[in-house]
Amino acid sequence: MKKFDFSIIKTLRMKWGLTAEELAARATVTRATVAKIESGNGNPTIETLGALSRVFQLPTSELIRMAEVAHCERGETAPFADEGLDGAHIRFSNFEIYRLEAGAGIHKVSEPGYHENTAEVCLVTAGTIRITVQGESHELGPDMAVRFKALHEHQIDILEDAEFLLIHHTLP
Repeated sequence: MKKFDFSIIKTLRMKWGLTAEELAARATVTRATVAKIESGNGNPTIETLGALSRVFQLPTSELIRMAEVAHCERGETAPFADEGLDGAHIRFSNFEIYRLEAGAGIHKVSEPGYHENTAEVCLVTAGTIRITVQGESHELGPDMAVRFKALHEHQIDILEDAEFLLIHHTLP
C-alpha cells in the first residue's frame, strides 16, 4: 500500500484556479512533473514538494501531511473547565478546538503564553459574547464569528449565557 498520494496537488491547483501549466511555471517545474504527480504516479523530491507548497502558501510538512493516505485524523478529546468556562478541548496535529459554555458575567483575559504562531476563530452558536482584541470590541450572537492572531491581547465577556467554539490553528 502506498503511504503518500500526491494527487492532492490537483485538488489544491483547482481550488486555487490554476492550470497545470500555471502551477508548473509558478513552481519552476515542468508541466510533465505536475502531470505525473497529479496522476498519483510521481515520486516528487523534497525540493519539488517545497516549490509546490510555496505556490499554495503551505509549509512543505503540511503538504506532505495532506498527501498521507490516511484521510482522516481523529482528535484527542478531553473535558475542559476554567473559571466559568466549561466544555471540551479537542486537539489535532495542527489545530485545536474548544467547545465551551459559559454563563452571563464571565470575563476571561487571554494568556499570551499559550499562544504561539496561531490564529484564533471565535464562533458563537448560542447566546451573546463580546470579544475585545487589542482594544477593538466585537459583539457576537449566534452564527457570528471573528478571526485574529491569537498573540494579540484579547478578552471574552459573556453578555448572555452562551455556547461557542474557539478554534486555534497554526499560521503559515
